[in-house]
Amino acid sequence: MKKHLLLILTLILLYSCFQSKTSEFEVGNLWKLTSKNGIESYVYGTIHLYPKSELELSEKIISKLKKCKVLALERDITDTTEQEKFLNFELPEYFIESYRALALEYGNELVSMEGELIKIANENGIKITGLESTDEVLSIMIDMGKIEFPQSEFEKDKIIEVYQQTLDLYKKEQILTFKDGIISQMPTKMVDLSVNIRNQNWIEDIINLVEHKSTFIAVGMGHLGGENGLLKLLNDKEFKLERIE
Repeated sequence: MKKHLLLILTLILLYSCFQSKTSEFEVGNLWKLTSKNGIESYVYGTIHLYPKSELELSEKIISKLKKCKVLALERDITDTTEQEKFLNFELPEYFIESYRALALEYGNELVSMEGELIKIANENGIKITGLESTDEVLSIMIDMGKIEFPQSEFEKDKIIEVYQQTLDLYKKEQILTFKDGIISQMPTKMVDLSVNIRNQNWIEDIINLVEHKSTFIAVGMGHLGGENGLLKLLNDKEFKLERIE
C-alpha cells in the first residue's frame, strides 16, 4: 500500500497555485532533449496512477524509452533496500486518504505508470536510476506532513473530482494548466517542497545523465511546465528541447 501511496505523490497534491507568465512549454507530455554533444534523451511527464480502462502507455512512449540506455525516475523504486525505509514511515494523512479514495473508486483498475515503464526497461536491458534518494523524499514528506489541510480536502468526492480533472488534463497534455490552475488553494510551502525545490535539485543530476548516455527521464507531469518547471530550467541551460506529438 505504501508503494502506491508514494506513487500518487504528485497526482492529487503536487500542483502549483502560482499564475505563471506565458510559456512556450504549455502543452506536451513528451519532449526530446538534445545535449550539447548531440546525445538525444527524452523528458516524459507521468501520471503516477491511472485506470487501465481509461489510459495506456502509447507506442510512441514505449518506442522512445527503448531507444535509451537509462530510465531515470524521481526515485529508484526497484531498490529493495531503499524501499524498506518506507515500511516504518508514517505517511501524512492526506496521502492515506487520497489513495483510499482512489482505491475505493477504481479498485484493481489502478495501474502504476512507473511500474509499466520499469517492466519495459527490464525487458530491454535499460538501466534504472533515481533523481533523488529515499532519504531526500522522506525528509520532504516529513515537512509536508506539518502542513495543515481543511478536513473537507479529505472528502472522497472531492479527491475523485480533482483526480478526474487531472486525468483529463493529462490526456490533453496540458502541462501548464495542470501546474497553474487545478488547486488554487494549494499552500505555497507545499508547492515549493513538492515541486520547485525538487526540480532545482534534479537539474544537475539530469545534466550529468544526458551528457553521457541517452536517458528517458520520467517524472510527474506537474514538474514539467511553468516558470520553475524542468523544461524551462533545461532550456535556460541551453539544451535543445522539441515536443514530440
